[in-house]
Amino acid sequence: MSKKLCHVKARRSAVLKLSVISGLWMGIVSSPFYTNIAYANTVQNPLTLTQAIQKVEQYQQSQDVWKTQQQIASANIKQSKLWINPELSIEQTGFGSDPEKELAIGISQQLDLFGQRKSTQKLAQISKDQTDLKQKIYQAQLSLAVKYLWSQLAIFELERNVVQQQLKVSEENLNAIQKRYQAGSIAQVDVDRARLSHAENERLYRQADLQVQVLTQQLSSLWGEVDKSIVIGLSPQSLWPASTHQQVQQYLAENLFEKSRQLNVLEAKATVDQLKASARPNPTVNVGMNRTQSPETTTENTLVVGVSVPLNIFNRQQYGVQIAQAKQDLLAKQQLFYLKQNALQIGTLLTELQGLEVQFKALEQTQLPLATQVQRKTLQGFSAGKFAVTDVQQATLQLQDVRMRKVQLLKEAWQRAIEAESLSLGIEPSQVMAKDAVAQINQSLWQETQALPVIGGGN
Repeated sequence: MSKKLCHVKARRSAVLKLSVISGLWMGIVSSPFYTNIAYANTVQNPLTLTQAIQKVEQYQQSQDVWKTQQQIASANIKQSKLWINPELSIEQTGFGSDPEKELAIGISQQLDLFGQRKSTQKLAQISKDQTDLKQKIYQAQLSLAVKYLWSQLAIFELERNVVQQQLKVSEENLNAIQKRYQAGSIAQVDVDRARLSHAENERLYRQADLQVQVLTQQLSSLWGEVDKSIVIGLSPQSLWPASTHQQVQQYLAENLFEKSRQLNVLEAKATVDQLKASARPNPTVNVGMNRTQSPETTTENTLVVGVSVPLNIFNRQQYGVQIAQAKQDLLAKQQLFYLKQNALQIGTLLTELQGLEVQFKALEQTQLPLATQVQRKTLQGFSAGKFAVTDVQQATLQLQDVRMRKVQLLKEAWQRAIEAESLSLGIEPSQVMAKDAVAQINQSLWQETQALPVIGGGN
């Protein structure tokens, strides 16, 4: 058998193998895996951000935590209005057959001449105002945490869509490379490389799909469900956090956290006033009756009225007032420092967000169309025998890089947006960007509720 005949038979065998591989490949393309990819783009009943926040708020309200705090605050106000209880004293000397007996019955009532009860009422009212304000901050913080998770799910959906597009491009590349191989113009190793690249894109899609599934369950768990059918389905343009500047201005105008700091200053001042009032000597009025019985005299009843005044010689709450005054002064200084630093940080974040938006628009309007056009023309030229496999690979990588940079820009933009909105509320961004942010917020709320003090009432 001649070498030429052997070469022809080997060539026919390779073509036959390639036909079998192509048949298997078409079977893979028609498999449920690719059916699921097509289904992933079908948006049914998209979940809006408003709907997600409403679901979470309704579920969280069922815990009745704020209702409990309001009840405690109202009870504290009523408790602070109560007078100190009077004291009843009974003394007797002489028992049984003792001829001389004396019985003394008295009632003592401490008076409030220096406004101690009034200062306590003021503290209780400030505590209620703090509860009302904390509830508003909690709702804003909760909405922000939901907003972050919702945006992450939308971005992961977009990322999965981008990987799907990459998968489609790699499939087209593989088909074109197989045809060139059938024509005998490229080597088998080029087909294997294309198949390996396509297999990696399949893995990336599965990874992106898993991210979507996990975050879907994580988001739905915030309203007590495991809903795997949640879909956001926003385009990249609609997904951009365009309302951040307006939201930041709204939060700054409402000034919730600054109001909270002001209430803290008022609380510190009220504490100083209360300590000063308690340091003053409030008198105690004593009213009683003495009954005396002896063999020489008849039973005598004597009315006794007296006043006792504490001598605040040693403990005048002087150091307690000093400590409370120091806290009050520090809060005032921190308030000014915080306002300045917070404004600078928010300004920096908004500047970054503007810069990211410029990059995003340039990428969306210029780079992405150009990279798509280059890849398509390169593949067409390769199919016509004008370009090499490396040219197709390079154009494909460039297109994939541009698409992934679009996703990355959205991730960075949402991170800056959430950070800016958090700071405008006076909240540490990590508190709303953690995976278990809502659980941590609720845990702090429950602990705070249990630690609420009982204000006023004396004994």
